[in-house]
Amino acid sequence: MNKFTIIKHDRQGMKQYALTDPKVKGLLIAGTSFVVALVMALGILLGSLFTGKQKDYDKIADLQAKVEHSQITLDEYKSMVQNDLDAMSLQVGRLMAQSTRLNALGNRLTEVNNINPEEFNLDSEPGVGGAEVALTGEHNTPQDLYQNLFSLENSFFKQQEQLNILTQMLNNETANNQAMPHNKPLQGGWISSRYGKRIDPFTGKKASHHGMDFSGKYDAEITAAAEGIVVWAGKRGNYGNMVEIDHGNGYTTRYAHAKSLNVNLGQRVEAGELIAIMGKSGRATSEHLHFEVLKNGHKVNPLPFIQSS
Repeated sequence: MNKFTIIKHDRQGMKQYALTDPKVKGLLIAGTSFVVALVMALGILLGSLFTGKQKDYDKIADLQAKVEHSQITLDEYKSMVQNDLDAMSLQVGRLMAQSTRLNALGNRLTEVNNINPEEFNLDSEPGVGGAEVALTGEHNTPQDLYQNLFSLENSFFKQQEQLNILTQMLNNETANNQAMPHNKPLQGGWISSRYGKRIDPFTGKKASHHGMDFSGKYDAEITAAAEGIVVWAGKRGNYGNMVEIDHGNGYTTRYAHAKSLNVNLGQRVEAGELIAIMGKSGRATSEHLHFEVLKNGHKVNPLPFIQSS
């Protein structure tokens, strides 16, 4: 038996087959081919399985990338929306502040002009409406809302500026009215001689009386006819002891023949404030107050200024 001999045992005993036997050789080739084919098949199967899993991995990775991108986009959108909300909140806060200022100005104007608060209530919502509603079918956008908010704020600013100017004008007018002589200059008493032509008590001749005389009880109090600055306090010729007050806007008042003075030069006085005590100093027949009103340096009739008082 050589090294290429195949030994097979069976019931009849040991038989010998040579490798050169065609049958043996065919069986060996067939078996080898089968094994090779099986290995290749297994390789293909494993390769296909690996390739399929790789494709699944790629799909999963692609989906994960899309999810991450979507999440980033969503976060950016949420941030943008939050920024918009913050901006609108700030804008609404500004509008609320402007509304508060406008209400305060409106209330001030209502008080100054004696407007009935029930007819012009700034705290109540004004009535609006219409007979029909014609919808346009258009949708509101953030841009539209922003535009409306900024337009409303700009309108508020303009209205506030206008109301500020109007308030200033009304305050000036009120100040002018307060500065204009309007109070009776003597506590109690009565008019003893009016403004205009009269018989002079010292000469008995006709003369022009450029003021108004008030008589009253002994030591009656002389008060300022309006607020102003004392520009004279002392003796002045025939006026005797005199106080002169500059009220601004061209108005000046004089209080003559006083017994004593209660103010000093340069002092600011309020309407109705005590400035002197009635007397008969200067050119006077008896105790009285000689009261003059000057407009731009010209003596005018005091009666219209104190008539209401």
